[in-house]
Amino acid sequence: MHHAGMEVHLIKSTLPPELWETASTAPGERPWPIAPARLAAWSMADATHARALRIKAEGVAGLGFAGRDEKAAMKLIGGQTALIEIALDLETYGNACLERVVDKRGRLQGLRRLPAWSMARLESGGWRQRLWTGQQETRTDFAPDAILWIRQPTAQPGWYGVPDWAAASGVIELLDAITRYNTRFFAHNAVPDHVVKHTGGALSDAQKEAIRDFFQTEFKGLSNARKTLFVSLPEGQTLDITPVAQPNDGKFIELYKVAREVLPTAHGVPPRLLGIATPGALGGLSEAREQMHMFETFTLAPRRRLLIEALRPALAEAGLTDIDLAAPDLTPPGADIQALPAMVEAGIMTTDEARAWIDLPQLAAQLAKGAPADLDAGVAAALLAAMRPPSPSGRGAGGEGAIPGG
Repeated sequence: MHHAGMEVHLIKSTLPPELWETASTAPGERPWPIAPARLAAWSMADATHARALRIKAEGVAGLGFAGRDEKAAMKLIGGQTALIEIALDLETYGNACLERVVDKRGRLQGLRRLPAWSMARLESGGWRQRLWTGQQETRTDFAPDAILWIRQPTAQPGWYGVPDWAAASGVIELLDAITRYNTRFFAHNAVPDHVVKHTGGALSDAQKEAIRDFFQTEFKGLSNARKTLFVSLPEGQTLDITPVAQPNDGKFIELYKVAREVLPTAHGVPPRLLGIATPGALGGLSEAREQMHMFETFTLAPRRRLLIEALRPALAEAGLTDIDLAAPDLTPPGADIQALPAMVEAGIMTTDEARAWIDLPQLAAQLAKGAPADLDAGVAAALLAAMRPPSPSGRGAGGEGAIPGG
């Protein structure tokens, strides 16, 4: 298919036809199945979608690297922000590209992120970056071995990865359309419900007042249902009442709510993290804990594995082998502390280690003064009892009920 000065390549795809037209490329480039510009526009079209992308990127890379070589790895990749941007590219575009920066001897010196939206694969092999400076487009071509390419696994045919949320693209566009409709509605002063047109003469002030009062006080509401407005007009005059506002305007709110609930499923993000309250859910700690566990197991961990497996060969080339991506601690607040008494009793942890863990001197001072403590009183009492040094009498060294000092 040829247009003026442009060659458009379409590849077989199961994507909706309306997305095929966006796969326009420059000559010699492999077409994206969904144009990067459109993927970027969708991230600005709906706040829930944008939030889901950010949450996943932070969950995957927000804690940085772990392992003996974590500092060197972070320096090689350009810092914490660069690592999160790589994860965000992977979530938004389904692809991420890093330039292998080498010295004159070919030794790897760094991995520099190249924005995914600016990259295209070349038919001849390698990659091309196209950037707009504001006045002209600049193009930079890279050899195949100069780019470290990471892409999401996809069942779609084509030359690139496709983000797993792409199946919900129609929902994102629907949400954007609803928002724009309501914005235009209020921008045009919200359109009145009815227009009352009178022809054939002039209404008296009393008639005008009766009509005005009817629409302002008696036209809406359950108690006013089926009421009739009677206006006595002279011969030859007519009164035409025409509805203006569409009766379905209010239904857009419900449609918006229903459509927005699809996005957590598409992204694999717990609804509560996106500010969506699921009907019938109790919202207790156990429910939140289970949601976070599934989020880590089925969404974050696989993406973290994909990213680190792609980075490991390059990191190993730089001599960095003891490296991984740090995962969040999903232990519920207080669960670690509640386990301390049993661990001290079993000899797994020493008294000094337990004291350091919970800052025992400060806790003891709080309990002695009757001040509120973050630790549950029952757990605190069990912990303190377990950590009292043994005495011949079987009581703690400080006497029964005494609280040991630091």
